[in-house]
Order: sequence, then structure tokens, then C-alpha cells
Amino acid sequence: MCEECGCGHTHQMGEITHFYAKPSVAVVRLDDEMRNGDKIQIKGNSTDFTMTVMGMRNEQEQEIDSANPGELVAFHTPEKIRPGDKLYLIMREISS
Repeated sequence: MCEECGCGHTHQMGEITHFYAKPSVAVVRLDDEMRNGDKIQIKGNSTDFTMTVMGMRNEQEQEIDSANPGELVAFHTPEKIRPGDKLYLIMREISS
């Protein structure tokens, strides 16, 4: 959901740069902040599914809780994706 206006629209967060099939891991270059627990949609020509981000890793392969625009992050995906697929934020858990 759009945090700015609560309109329910998704916002592009980044683009898939690599996909490693055996561990089923995506690498994404971020256009916006991403956090563990974010519900995202990955969409491309033959890809369209939603998932919750967990277990993100940075370029040094360290587990991280969040990442900023311009960073590359990796995380497991339940389905095959392709370089060029887009990543959209659907919902972010609000910390209390």
C-alpha cells in the first residue's frame, strides 16, 4: 500500500539483475528502501507472483534487515524469475 497516501497502489522498488536457479536466489538493484517483512510483487513478461521478503543479504553476503536505494541485495524466491523483472512494494509492516 502506498505509504504516502494509503491508496493501495504498488510502487516500483527495483529490478532483478541476476537469478541463481539452484539456490533460487534473486539479486535486485533497489530504487527504494526495502525491509525484511515487506510484501512484494515480482512481475515480468512471464513472471507474476507475490511474496514476503525475508533473509536479505548485502553484497558482502551479510544478513541485513533493510537496504537503501542503489544497493544490491539478494534473497530467496519461491519461483523462478528473470533479469529485468520488476519488484514492487505491496505492503510494509508498520513497526510499533
